[in-house]
Amino acid sequence: MNWNSPIPLQAQTLNSLPSIMESHEPLLSLKQYSPEIEVYPAYYREGLSGAIDDCLLRHGVAQRLKKAAELLPAGIRLVLLDGYRPIAVQQALYDRQRNHLLEQGWTESEEMYAELHRFVARPTVDPAKPPRHFTGGAVDLTLTGPNGWLNMGTPFDDFSERAATRYYEQKSDLQPDEQLIRDHRRLLYHVMNQVGFTNYSDEWWHFDFGNQAWAILTGNERACYGGVVPQASN
Repeated sequence: MNWNSPIPLQAQTLNSLPSIMESHEPLLSLKQYSPEIEVYPAYYREGLSGAIDDCLLRHGVAQRLKKAAELLPAGIRLVLLDGYRPIAVQQALYDRQRNHLLEQGWTESEEMYAELHRFVARPTVDPAKPPRHFTGGAVDLTLTGPNGWLNMGTPFDDFSERAATRYYEQKSDLQPDEQLIRDHRRLLYHVMNQVGFTNYSDEWWHFDFGNQAWAILTGNERACYGGVVPQASN
């Protein structure tokens, strides 16, 4: 596989959400399951309410992430920033981004909410349309090397046009540092795609497996991961 081949244009095929045939795979701690992957729980580090000091993923997602890590060139590692996201954390992120848009001068409108929902899903426990991260089938991640995290062009959760996965594929007359950013994005995209993940085209860091977003892009009639509501402890 040529890790430096261009990132392809993503077909937009959304008509309706596919149904979910829940697999009941458990959530796994990535810290325990795959120590070769660096786990950096970004929202816990930010102090976001409800976030935990770990990243949890469905078993099948964790397996594929481990395979992706094994495909990387020597000296390069995956950094997992977020995985399963409880509704309380989703709500906190939703409220934060909504307030940020209002502070930027947006007013309550369909246009504002369309912009909001590009980057943060509406918090809901509706079993027919769970947020991607609520299923345990979505990951946010980046790459690190011998000298620290690789330059990917924007920070995680930078909701600007430069965050689009193909931004540097479409930009003309790239400077040397921009070519490096493009190559880093290509590497991340291709190793994740190779093991079955799909990418959310507005966020270079976001990949899906098994959830409804993945089913749409891969042509599967059903998703295998629905929302995960933690069971109350006795």
